[in-house]
Amino acid sequence: MEERQNDLESERALLERIAAGDGEAFAELVRRYQKKVFAVGYGFFRDRDEALDIVQETFMRIQDKIGSFRPQGSLQAWIFRLAHNLCIDRYRRRGGRGQRECGLEEVPERELAVHSGPQEAWRQQRRQQAIEAALEQLSPRQRSLFVLKYRQGLTLQQAAGVMAVTLGTAKALHHRALGRLRREMAPWIGGEHE
Repeated sequence: MEERQNDLESERALLERIAAGDGEAFAELVRRYQKKVFAVGYGFFRDRDEALDIVQETFMRIQDKIGSFRPQGSLQAWIFRLAHNLCIDRYRRRGGRGQRECGLEEVPERELAVHSGPQEAWRQQRRQQAIEAALEQLSPRQRSLFVLKYRQGLTLQQAAGVMAVTLGTAKALHHRALGRLRREMAPWIGGEHE
């Protein structure tokens, strides 16, 4: 509880410095959150360039709106909500068509697993392609919830706050997303593709 209070005070002080025009404070904010915002964008689009655009747009919005931020929730939740909304807007502008294909050079390092041999590498690549295809079948809201929960590590309550939906809606989206993913991944779970 005390740690959370210290975090809130640190956030407020940082925001006050940014609102006063302190460029170093804004740079600190970017350092703290740019990787997390990138992960939101990358998790949504699975495209490095799209994710980088989301990072840039998010921090431009933050700079424009910093004076209107009212700390009812956490700064992180506000930043995630901005990034999430930008992802949804970008997705809608394209008419629901995502660029969810990426080459190996665009995959973050943590996704490049060390394999015991060529067969295992091939299996892992096929499994990852199946996962990405299954994620593509989710609705934008289900995909957003999945990214926030499983790739950002947020709780359902936190994800609901970011998405500006009720906890009940978040639970329903989560349930539907997992059901859809289970159906899509059934052949892989059953070992058919192994």
